[in-house]
Amino acid sequence: MEEKNITNQTNEVKQTKPAQAAAKTAKKKNNDKDTFADYKAEFKKIVWPTRPEVVKRTATVIVTSFIIGAIIFCMDTVFTAGYSAIIGLLG
Repeated sequence: MEEKNITNQTNEVKQTKPAQAAAKTAKKKNNDKDTFADYKAEFKKIVWPTRPEVVKRTATVIVTSFIIGAIIFCMDTVFTAGYSAIIGLLG
C-alpha cells in the first residue's frame, strides 16, 4: 500500500510539472506580446526633428569642429615652437 502512495505522489508531481511548464510558456508568450506592444507605443512617442532643425544642428556641429580643430592646431604649433626653442638652447 505504501508503495502505491509513493507512486501516486510521483505521478502527481509528474502531472503538475507539465501544467507548470505550460503556464510558464503562456506567461512568456503574453510577456512577449506585451513587450512588443510597449515597444510600439514607445516608438509612437518619438518626435523627429524637422529638416531646418537638422540643418541647423548639423551646421553647429561642423562649425564647432572647425573651431576646436583650429584651437588644437594653434596649441600644437605653439608647443612645437617652444619645444624646439628649448632643445635649441640646450643642445
